Amino acid sequence: MLLGIDIGTTSVKGIVIRVEDGGTLIRASQTYQTMRPQTGWVEQDPRDWTSAVASLWTFMNHELKEYYLVGVGICSQVNTHVLVDLAGAPVTPAIVWKDLRAADEAKVLQRALAHLTQNSMLESAPLNIDATSALARLAWWQQNDPDMVNRAHRLLLPKDFVVSALTGADVSDPLSAIGLVDTNGIYSKETLGLLDRSAELLPRLAPFDSVAGYTTGALGLPKGVPVAVGTMDAWGNVYGSGLRDRSRAMQVAGTSEIVGVLSDQAHPTEGIVSFPPVNKKILHAGPTQAGGDAISWFSELVGRTIEDVFIAASSSTRSDSRVVFLPHLDGERAPVWNPDAQGVWLGLNRTTGFEELALSVLEGVAYSARHVLERCEVAAGGRVDAIRLSGGAAKSDLWNQIKANVHGRPVEVLSELDTGARGAALIVGRAIELTDDLEKWSSDLAHVRITMEPSASDAARHDQGYEIYRNAYQALEPVFAANQGAPHV
Repeated sequence: MLLGIDIGTTSVKGIVIRVEDGGTLIRASQTYQTMRPQTGWVEQDPRDWTSAVASLWTFMNHELKEYYLVGVGICSQVNTHVLVDLAGAPVTPAIVWKDLRAADEAKVLQRALAHLTQNSMLESAPLNIDATSALARLAWWQQNDPDMVNRAHRLLLPKDFVVSALTGADVSDPLSAIGLVDTNGIYSKETLGLLDRSAELLPRLAPFDSVAGYTTGALGLPKGVPVAVGTMDAWGNVYGSGLRDRSRAMQVAGTSEIVGVLSDQAHPTEGIVSFPPVNKKILHAGPTQAGGDAISWFSELVGRTIEDVFIAASSSTRSDSRVVFLPHLDGERAPVWNPDAQGVWLGLNRTTGFEELALSVLEGVAYSARHVLERCEVAAGGRVDAIRLSGGAAKSDLWNQIKANVHGRPVEVLSELDTGARGAALIVGRAIELTDDLEKWSSDLAHVRITMEPSASDAARHDQGYEIYRNAYQALEPVFAANQGAPHV
C-alpha cells in the first residue's frame, strides 16, 4: 500500500491506496487549531501537523494489517512557513498563508525586486513578492523576533517539516518554492540576495517525485520506508484529479478554492501562477483566499450551523435578486493578489433574509473561482471543456450545481474528493518507480461520481451576477485601500 498525506489548512488528510490498482483502502482526517492572535495574523503549531500524521497512521495501520507499506507521499498548503532549529524543532509558530502581517515588508522587497528587473539583473523575474512570500515572512521575523531567527536552522513549508520529522532530511521541491526559483528550477541568487540569511535558511531542492529519504521510525511509521520529496497541494490535486491536458480544469473546494489548468502552452497572464514545465506540461493555477472558509465565517456570524446555511441556501427563491457577495474576508489572492480587499454584500434591502444571504455566499465563492478559471484559460491558451471538482465542499451537490451554472460548463465531481492526499500517494509511486508515466497512471485511476450539467436559465442569471461581482471589485478597489486598517465588519 501507498500512504498519501495532505497537510491542509484546517486538517491533515490521509489516504491509503493499493499498489495493484490504485483503489482506496481507507481515508481519515484530523483537524487542528488555527490561531488568530491579532488582526491579520493567522498561525498554527507545526507540532499539530506531526501529531495528526501519527494519529492517522495509527488508526489506518490498525485497520490494514494485511497490507505492507511501500511508500509515503506528502503534499501541503504552501506559503505557510515555520522556522526550525538544528534538531528540526519549531522555534516559531507557523505563519499561515492567510496571514497578512508581512505586507509592509513585502512592499519594500517588491520595490527592490522591480529595480533588479528594470535593470536587467534578473534573467527571468519571479512572482511579485506579497505578504505570503517566504522572503517577506523572513523579513518580518528579522525585524520583530531576531532572537528566533538567530536560533533558526531552516525555513520550511508544512510538507517539508513533516518529511524532516519522518526522515531527518531537510529538502523541498522547486514547484513549492514559489517566487524563489528561476525558470531552471533552481534558487534565484539575485532574488535571495535581497534578504540576508535567506539562502542559508532555505532547504536544498530536489524533484518532487524523487525520494527525500527513508522513515526512521518517527511518528510510529515503520523504519526504512521511502518518503517522496512531495510538493504543494495544487500539484498533488493535479494528479489526484487525473488531469492530462487542457480538456479538463480542476477545482478543489476546500478552505479556499484552488483552480488549475494543465497545458502544453504558456501565455504570461497577470494574477496566475504558471509553474515550470513538468514533462512538457505547464500548470496554470491560482488559489482564492476564501472558499469553505466563507461558509464557516457566515455560519459563525449568524449563529447557525453550516448545515443550516446550506438548507437555507437551497430554500432561497431569488429569481430577480441582485444580492452579490464578495468573499474577500482576509484579502484576496488570485487573480487580484490584493491584501486590502474586503468582504462586501451588494444589493441588500429591507426584504433581504437569511436564505438569500446564505445563497449569495455560495455564489460569491463560485464567482471568485470563475474569475481565476478565466485567467487560467488565457494562460493555457484556450477554453476548457469541463471542470474536475474535488475537496471537502464538493460533498454539497447544491454548491456543485451552482458552480456548474456559474462556470457555464459541466462539473465532474470525482469519486475520491481527497485528491491532494491521493495525488501525494501517486507521486511516491512514481518516486519508487511503480510507473514511468505519472500523468497517464493518475488519469487512468481517476473516476467521476456524477456530472453536474449547467442550467441554461441559471447560467444566464449568473453571467449577470458575475458581471456585477467583477464591476464591484474594480469600483471598490480604491475604497479597500482607503479603508485598510479600519475594523472589519
